[in-house]
Amino acid sequence: MVDPDFFLSVVIPAYNEEGVIETTVRSLIEALKQQDFPWEILVVNDASRDSTREILLRLEAEEPRLRHLDNEGRHGYGHAVRCGLLGFRGTAAIVAMADGSDAPGDVVRYAQVLRDGHDCAFGMRFGPGGNVKGYPPVKRIANRLGNHLIALLAGVSYTDLTNGFKGYKRWVIEDLMQPLVSGEFNLTIEMSLKAVLGGATYTVVPNSWIQRDAGESKFKMFKVGWLYLITIIYCMIDAKLKRSGATR
Repeated sequence: MVDPDFFLSVVIPAYNEEGVIETTVRSLIEALKQQDFPWEILVVNDASRDSTREILLRLEAEEPRLRHLDNEGRHGYGHAVRCGLLGFRGTAAIVAMADGSDAPGDVVRYAQVLRDGHDCAFGMRFGPGGNVKGYPPVKRIANRLGNHLIALLAGVSYTDLTNGFKGYKRWVIEDLMQPLVSGEFNLTIEMSLKAVLGGATYTVVPNSWIQRDAGESKFKMFKVGWLYLITIIYCMIDAKLKRSGATR
């Protein structure tokens, strides 16, 4: 059943993205303008030292459905996303990257899945229908091995848990995920696992990923590897405690 009150928020963390943020935002605006549901784009400026904030202010003057928050707390991808998840206004939120690696058309497809009643829309970059361009070969092998291991440990069939490009209904974010504790890219696993282990329904949507045109990736594969393992253990313990009634 289509949700008549559906309102989409696209949450984008941004740190020093002056080379790409305008193209990313304008592309999203053009795609979302074609839709018949209300929406907003919420960019979280994570203490950028370049002109990211100034670019956002200029774009906001053109498009009132775009706004930004300045993350005044701790910094890093996870902290920036968490800041956005405390400030979004929609009935659903899609987390996307500032570098343009996530296709605006996929944002629309996720939104349609959420609007149709599913609790979550999970992207799948490496399966049938996915389209990955410019992904480093070594990183791709590590990604596939790591995601299959995570799925095995967590007892789930979905194998792109580290894909941060996902969509969630508000109740999933507020009721199943909180408190969110991850401050780096391990937040992608925390959000995914808390939703799945908490019983939320999800639909897998093949999605595209393309290497950024400018700027520097903030993801450091080997740096966050151990954080992923700790996060998996934490999420599994958290789910077990919630099922046993030890936590609310």
